[in-house]
Amino acid sequence: MNQNSLFGALGPALLILLASGCNTREEGASGPEDLQGTAWVAEDIEGRGVIDMLQSTLEFQEPGQAGGNAGCNRYFGSVSLNGNEVTFGQMGSTRKMCAPAIMDQEQKFLAALGAARTWEIRNGLLFLRDDAQDAVLRFSAKENPATP
Repeated sequence: MNQNSLFGALGPALLILLASGCNTREEGASGPEDLQGTAWVAEDIEGRGVIDMLQSTLEFQEPGQAGGNAGCNRYFGSVSLNGNEVTFGQMGSTRKMCAPAIMDQEQKFLAALGAARTWEIRNGLLFLRDDAQDAVLRFSAKENPATP
């Protein structure tokens, strides 16, 4: 096989490889700026799912601030983002009472936020992971961040 026929056979494959290498971000690679101004809805808390139609949310507001709806109550507090590391500060919240199942999900949600140490966005989902790199929370993007 001569060089021309070898390039003719491999040329399309090489072009695909070169083109895919032009993307400067790896799949799942994200920076803190990717979270600024975003809002997320919890789909899973510590591998146990969530109550249908109950939205526990996470909103990355102005720099260093996060909040949302924990299930029953609104919460707010500080967040520190450094690369893919995340630390949520002490969270304040409103003090409404709801049904026991809702309050249980809220407590698990807030505890999982406190356990989060790293984050990544993969396939449009936000994952918060603990020290063991287990996903403690999985979120999908919230359709309209302006609504609670």
